[in-house]
Amino acid sequence: MSESLVILDPTDERVPLGRRPASRPDQLHGTLGIVDIAKPRGDVFLDEIERLLNTRFPALDIIRLRKPTYTKPAPSDLRNEVATRCQAVIQALAD
Repeated sequence: MSESLVILDPTDERVPLGRRPASRPDQLHGTLGIVDIAKPRGDVFLDEIERLLNTRFPALDIIRLRKPTYTKPAPSDLRNEVATRCQAVIQALAD
């Protein structure tokens, strides 16, 4: 069974780009980073995600990280911290 996955780029959809989703680990272990992009109430959503993950994966080490603002890309020091400390990352927003 082969299903097609369509991902739309919100910056410009006039000419869609072909992209593959990032690879996913077979299992969660080590350190999982949860990145809050600083949208209003995103922390409330991510608190619930963290609670659910702690219940399902009690041995998982979860760290919370936060962008200074959602209006700009993550600064290089934050990107480097994610790359060096995390085996997997959840980045989410909420309004």
